[in-house]
This record gives sequence, structure tokens and C-alpha cells, in this order.
Amino acid sequence: MSQLRIGGLTPRELGIMEVLWKHAAASVQDVQDGLGDRLEGSTIRTLLQIMEEKGHVTSWKEGRTNMYRSLIARDQVERSALSSMIKRVFGGSAAALLARMVEEEHVDVGVLDDLRSRLLKE
Repeated sequence: MSQLRIGGLTPRELGIMEVLWKHAAASVQDVQDGLGDRLEGSTIRTLLQIMEEKGHVTSWKEGRTNMYRSLIARDQVERSALSSMIKRVFGGSAAALLARMVEEEHVDVGVLDDLRSRLLKE
């Protein structure tokens, strides 16, 4: 079974990106410390190398330590994930997504009223 990708990232890659987005630059140890579960440093290094090959991160040396930073912004990943979900799950209908969010009580109707007011002002 394939992993669900969020904004083009696997769940493990997304976890690493979350850590990188919190730091201007991070070492493998920083990433390891920032992840909720325990991954070996060698596994994190391998994942970071793959992510660098994909163009998601960049790396450089500071002394003997490899440092990493994200090349993609959080909002870019959010937009990509949302667009993909609307297309694949909701048949391209943002209204269907919004209706489901209201039905599941993920969005309060009051929030929708505020959004409507903002949209009407523009």
C-alpha cells in the first residue's frame, strides 16, 4: 500500500519538514530531537539526502556537521495538499470540501459567516 502524500511529501518527509520550518537551519541531531518518534541518525541522513535530491531541502557543511534547511515554504505545501485533496477526493469542488468540514464540525458556521462577510467586502 502506498503512503498518502501531503503536498508531494510522504508523512515521514512532512515530519522532517515541520522541524526544518521551525529552524533557520538544522542538523541531523536537531531533526532527530524535533521528531516525536525515535529515528536513527543514519535514517534521518538518508531521508534528508533523498529530500535534497527531490529539491525539497538544501545542505551545507558547518565544520564537520551537515546543516539543512527547507527550500519549500509551508504555505506552498499546504496549497499543494489542499488542491490535490479537492481534486482527488471532492471532484474538484471546494464547496463540497467546505460542506463536509461543516458536517463534521471542523468548521463552525460562524466562521463561514465571517469569511462570507470578508469576501463580500472585497
